[in-house]
Amino acid sequence: MGNDRQRDADAYRSLLEQVRVSYGCAEADDELPLPNELEVQALWHSGLLGTGGQTLRHGKVQILDFGEWNRSVGPDFLRAEIEIDGVRMRGDIEIDPTAQDWEHHGHGANPDFTQVILHIVLTPPPAGWYTRNEQHIDIPILPISRNILRQAMGLGTPPPADCGGLCRQPLAEMPTDRIERLLKSAAAYRAHNKRKLFCKKAEVVGESQAWFESFAETLGYKINKVPMQLLARRAPLSKLQYYAESILFGTAGFLVPVLPGGTDIAAREYHRQVWDNWWPQREQFSLSEGRSLPWRFAPLRPANHPHRRVAALALIAARWKEISKKLDAQSATELTRLLTSLEHPYWSRRCSLPSTEMNKSVALIGAERVKDFLVNHVYVQDEAPFAWETYLSLKNRDIPQKVQQTAYRLFGERKDTAALLPMMYAQQALLQIDTDFCALHSCRDCFFPEQLNQWA
Repeated sequence: MGNDRQRDADAYRSLLEQVRVSYGCAEADDELPLPNELEVQALWHSGLLGTGGQTLRHGKVQILDFGEWNRSVGPDFLRAEIEIDGVRMRGDIEIDPTAQDWEHHGHGANPDFTQVILHIVLTPPPAGWYTRNEQHIDIPILPISRNILRQAMGLGTPPPADCGGLCRQPLAEMPTDRIERLLKSAAAYRAHNKRKLFCKKAEVVGESQAWFESFAETLGYKINKVPMQLLARRAPLSKLQYYAESILFGTAGFLVPVLPGGTDIAAREYHRQVWDNWWPQREQFSLSEGRSLPWRFAPLRPANHPHRRVAALALIAARWKEISKKLDAQSATELTRLLTSLEHPYWSRRCSLPSTEMNKSVALIGAERVKDFLVNHVYVQDEAPFAWETYLSLKNRDIPQKVQQTAYRLFGERKDTAALLPMMYAQQALLQIDTDFCALHSCRDCFFPEQLNQWA
């Protein structure tokens, strides 16, 4: 990371640390709503929840092999390998929001869970709680702290609660150049955290797979970001080879034995081709009903239908050898040209598997999607000074609603800050400030602007 970029990131990190030290408050560890279990499983399988920790009664555990992510009924991860106080063992791993869910779900009496060797929970169990299988064997419990979960989700560490301050007072008279420096610092801190999470994931799943999942996240937009990430993990890049479309559509759950009545001939022929290639792969990749991906189909523009997003991901997989050579700041223009020019004989004119043909072709990956990928992934992974300089120059005239709301909350009617909002670094910065401060407290109770009086 360049000196300017590192300096800015350190400045924002120092601001967060000064807040906690000056108020002497404990971290608000219990305010984070828990993600759904599929998201938690994906974070675990990526290594983002760590590779070990202290169990409640069995000593320190080290994860040597995360195991195979189960696609059917039974424990979440099969044939994992762990080491507890120097003793190695192989078996299954189960992840639950609470330790009590083990009994609520009937695992204690289920023979399918006899081989579980580690029970991971997101909420500390009540005093005296034991997780036991049907043979009454005590299973080690590994609690994951909310702060580790927050960091894995890219949310950072929460600030302390109940610290007073008035939202706009310190910002009302702050010089424009100082506000600009604040935003650059918050953007650099956000970029640093993104890179840290990427590198942590790449250590477990490999760099190519980490990039592939980054593409999936971008293609999913906000509404289908999670299922696209889960799909990229369930159907990893290394296993797609010549059948990317069939494996991705089948794993996504989008293929059916027969399309709805009234579907045109071209759609039926395309579906039959994909289905025929999927059928020999289905046992390896299909997901049971309880582990199916949580797709959302509304509200969405027709061109952003999940079927098209999966088709775009399949094209990226098919062109991976070429695309993977352009994942750096210097190659951003070439990458943009390549991704926006991707075409498909069916999907360039269709919105979904059974839809009718559109009058004209619509890009599978638009320029704004590519820019979003560059900002959130390529520029933050590239440590060259050129990458950071380019990042700071990018603009997005379509300012997200959350960015506008956060800017108004902080700056009110200040005219000089309006020119900063189209800058993509400023938008990323305001999203980070919202995550660290605004999302956790009302303006009346916010301590962030008060600390700015001491921030240099």
